[in-house]
Amino acid sequence: MGTTPPSRLSLVVALGLMAVLATACSSSPTASPKASPTTTTLTLATGGVTCTDITGSLTFTPPLTTKGTTAESTAISLRAGACTPVGSNVSSLTGGTASATISSTSNSCTGLLNSRTLAIDITWAPATIHPSVLTFSGYGGTTGTAGGEGFKLPNTGGGAKVTGSFSGSDHGAGSTAVTLSDQTATQLLAACGSSAGLTSIQVTSGTVSLK
Repeated sequence: MGTTPPSRLSLVVALGLMAVLATACSSSPTASPKASPTTTTLTLATGGVTCTDITGSLTFTPPLTTKGTTAESTAISLRAGACTPVGSNVSSLTGGTASATISSTSNSCTGLLNSRTLAIDITWAPATIHPSVLTFSGYGGTTGTAGGEGFKLPNTGGGAKVTGSFSGSDHGAGSTAVTLSDQTATQLLAACGSSAGLTSIQVTSGTVSLK
């Protein structure tokens, strides 16, 4: 192999030195290094929890009608407040959000109370608490003291199960929930018989206990 002339060697060394200096100058000596991504540690809450302020909605797509000739999907979106942990390693809990989807072969209003298994995904606040999945074997209808219609979970003779946080000592077998609207049975039936159908039910109150 040939030797590199001194002039070319000097040029190579100079260029290399400039590259090193440029790299060094491009970084501020006082700048903090970028933090590497960290994974938030979730707390698996023990014991149970009761929330006494449940609001949200059930949205029907397509709307429910008296004829019901189309397959239907019900999107459930709920917010939980006034939550109190019971016998738990978590002492501070500001609330949670819950969601579920129910599929039916018919968008008939009469099928609204056809009981079926319902799995509800619950995310808690603060977000450092591990989420829960609350599953009921079924549900039934109930009427509040003000006449509003709603749902009682589980159905009579049915059961419940909790995975994730607040599963108690028996995987949430004693868990219950009640959701109520401010719409009476007469109002719901009238909406079902209208040209637009029943598009949604607003949940104005309720309770849920994971235990």
